[in-house]
Amino acid sequence: MKNKLYKMFIVLLLMLQVWGIYLLLPSSAVTQAQTKVLILLFTGGVTAGVLIMTFFLDKSVSSLKMYKRELEKESIAGTESSSQIKVLESKIEVLEKALKQALDGNK
Repeated sequence: MKNKLYKMFIVLLLMLQVWGIYLLLPSSAVTQAQTKVLILLFTGGVTAGVLIMTFFLDKSVSSLKMYKRELEKESIAGTESSSQIKVLESKIEVLEKALKQALDGNK
């Protein structure tokens, strides 16, 4: 729901950015004061858009970093468990060889 509201807000800002100039323009010639206002509105809209997108980009980058850390932790845990399994298998092999030698020595 929150994400949907953000998208609607951004679309509204873009619509105002594009069509707002035409709503403010009278059918007669544009004065110098009106031109300054239009330039300020355009600059403010672009600045607001850049700030909003920077916020969302920073948020997505930080969530991506957290996800990468979780994957690294899982892979490390998996590597540790597989190395423990290998150690146990080698111990079993050593014990099996020792048992065979002991049984062969008793015959």
